[in-house]
Amino acid sequence: MRFVYTFHTMQKKSDSLQSWVLNSTSFLANMAITMMALSLVYYLRSVFSLLPSQIGVGTSVSTFSYLIGCLCLGSLVSSMKPRYAVAVAFLGMSASLALFVRLHSLVPAYLALACYGLFMSMLWPSIEAWFSRGKEGEELNRASNSFNFSWSLAAGLATWIAGLLVEISVVLPFVVGIVMLLALCLYVSLAAYLAPGMRAMPSEKVSIEEEKQEDKSTPLRFFCWAGIVLVYTGMSVVQNIFPLYAQDVLNISESMTGLLLLVRGVATCFTFVFLARTNFWQFSRRTILFSQLGFALVCFWGAVIRSPGWFALCFLTFGVVFAFGYSLSMFHGVAGCQKRARRMAIHEILLTVGQIAGSVIGGVIYQFQSFPRILMLYGAIALIVVAIESLVRMKAVR
Repeated sequence: MRFVYTFHTMQKKSDSLQSWVLNSTSFLANMAITMMALSLVYYLRSVFSLLPSQIGVGTSVSTFSYLIGCLCLGSLVSSMKPRYAVAVAFLGMSASLALFVRLHSLVPAYLALACYGLFMSMLWPSIEAWFSRGKEGEELNRASNSFNFSWSLAAGLATWIAGLLVEISVVLPFVVGIVMLLALCLYVSLAAYLAPGMRAMPSEKVSIEEEKQEDKSTPLRFFCWAGIVLVYTGMSVVQNIFPLYAQDVLNISESMTGLLLLVRGVATCFTFVFLARTNFWQFSRRTILFSQLGFALVCFWGAVIRSPGWFALCFLTFGVVFAFGYSLSMFHGVAGCQKRARRMAIHEILLTVGQIAGSVIGGVIYQFQSFPRILMLYGAIALIVVAIESLVRMKAVR
């Protein structure tokens, strides 16, 4: 009995250490990534003198290559030990960005950004499959929303920090981000070396062959996947197009823009905490539909306001809606599933599709129309999605 107790105690400590390492890694990694993503908007305008539609394309280069990486590198990632995949991702991302800031020709710079996105496609599916492995129900809920709180808090803080750093130099956020990614590579490698549980974690391919469990996935994941595309079109518009609108039309400084985006990030963080402590939303079609309807209403609201104060309140509401959309997709995507790296890759692919649509389509509409027109379009699309899902739900009930 004493041996069993000792074993479970050691296992619990190992799981706690692993959770701490993965959550802190996610926090710092997303802080660096978000900081550089926001700064990229100003960098492309300052260094390459691009138009809004061209900036929309430029910010989507790494996003598109990330999508390609999630589609093509899934089998490679699932066959690697998680710690190796994460370390390689950090090294590749830092090297690609170091090359990017040294280039002053647009095509080579885009190629460097494409490499950055490919290496990033090894990062998030690996971490997400790593922390969720072997977990279901409340344990999966706590683990996933703990991870969500970590990266979302970082994203909120990063927008504010990026605004401050950009006012000093458009290159400075990239330098800080590169140093952070290199430090994280060392941190994860050292943690895995010192923690036997992390070091012994096998690849997902080996784990599936050993466990041979039955797949019990929920069909609700398809509704949730539609939601993750929607909220990420909104996120991309907020991150990549709103800073241009704030600068060109609203006459808001970069630091104030970062502060407004911080409001969204803080709201998302606290919503993740709320979701981690509740379960009413799990396997609930109604919650899925209401969250998507909420996104549509936020879009219409954002299209008719102009003052920073109203945008702060609008972004706060969007932060809540975004957290629901993200958590619903992540939880229902892997619940009862064996091949979690693949499901997390699908989750990442779909949110990336939303990011690309938000940046590219939003950039074109902003250049030739206006920022409110972008929000009206995405709000209308969200209403159409909700209508289709409602019809499918009614047909299923009958």
